[in-house]
Amino acid sequence: MRNRPGPARPPLRLLLAALAALAVTGCAAPAAAPPSAAPSVPAPRSAPATPPDRPSDAASMICNPYFRQELAGALGTDIAQPLAPTWVAHVYSCDYRYATGTMTLSVKELPDLATATAQYEGLRGSAGAVTDLGGLGQAAYRRADGTTVVRKDAFVLTVDVARLPETFGNPPRSRADAAVMTATTVMVCWQEHS
Repeated sequence: MRNRPGPARPPLRLLLAALAALAVTGCAAPAAAPPSAAPSVPAPRSAPATPPDRPSDAASMICNPYFRQELAGALGTDIAQPLAPTWVAHVYSCDYRYATGTMTLSVKELPDLATATAQYEGLRGSAGAVTDLGGLGQAAYRRADGTTVVRKDAFVLTVDVARLPETFGNPPRSRADAAVMTATTVMVCWQEHS
């Protein structure tokens, strides 16, 4: 008797679920802008040669109310405290504080692809044992604590889930899967607005 393959591994299943949810609901933009509103500016495909004194539209997307709603839908749970974004040393970040723990999203903006690749590789080299994640950004890995790091153009996204419980969300999933789902949601948003 042949063994039949089991269900898809969680990261692939989560990626597909996130993509399906975002395809239905859209991402990081209101349903309809008032006619008098200025047209939206698409997110840049890479950071400028010299990162500005404020985060790019792409980086700031990770902490805006529309993305928060998308993420709440993907994870099946919403934050218990308002987001309080920070911009320090060309890193835009915010803590998603849930009733059961905290997930930190951050985007490091770098001047070019070579610098972003060096930053990503430096983080990867200091992370200990990691698992490569194909199909997410241009390069991605997961640390032992479940944290996911993704390089996309001149950005390095970190989804730090070390302060979440081992099982998180609704339906419950591992915090590592929650990190991959979150990173996937960011990538879909960036793609949708590039």
